[in-house]
Amino acid sequence: MRAKWLWMTWLAGLAAACGKGQAIFNVDVYSFLKGTGKDSIPYFIAAGPNPDSASSTPQRIDLPGAGSSIVDSVVVNGKMNFENQSDSGTVGVKLYLAADSLGSLNGSALALTVPTVRVSGNAVTPDTILGRLSSNVLALFAGKELWIRLQAQGSADPGVLPLQGNAVLKGLRLTVVMNDKFF
Repeated sequence: MRAKWLWMTWLAGLAAACGKGQAIFNVDVYSFLKGTGKDSIPYFIAAGPNPDSASSTPQRIDLPGAGSSIVDSVVVNGKMNFENQSDSGTVGVKLYLAADSLGSLNGSALALTVPTVRVSGNAVTPDTILGRLSSNVLALFAGKELWIRLQAQGSADPGVLPLQGNAVLKGLRLTVVMNDKFF
């Protein structure tokens, strides 16, 4: 009987020492988009205070599939250049994620909004994409695939010329933290 209790105590200690049972994996989204033309979003925003937008085509991203694991969080880290060609104003990016390509067109698929940056003239403005994805899309990372769509949006300063250029993705990595589901 004593040996049984010693064995149970040792197992309990081992389980406590192992921690929470988290798995972390990185998804290099940029590698799926680079060179496909989906890594660049042309924007054309009419002069004035009215915001306008342009969108990329949805792209499928393959995942390892985690079954019944629970996604705890997803951190986004990336870089984007706004290659402005005319006028001045502000441009930002929204990231949409869904289980299928059509779902990525829905407003409910909004996963992250990157704040706008000021652009002007014929210049390149680098920007960093940092943040955590909204909780409404976390469950998608337990599956085998998801669809991503980027949307550029902004507003042009009042004037005659439209704000136009390209939002060019230079890197995008998602760090997914998952908790094992034992029962």
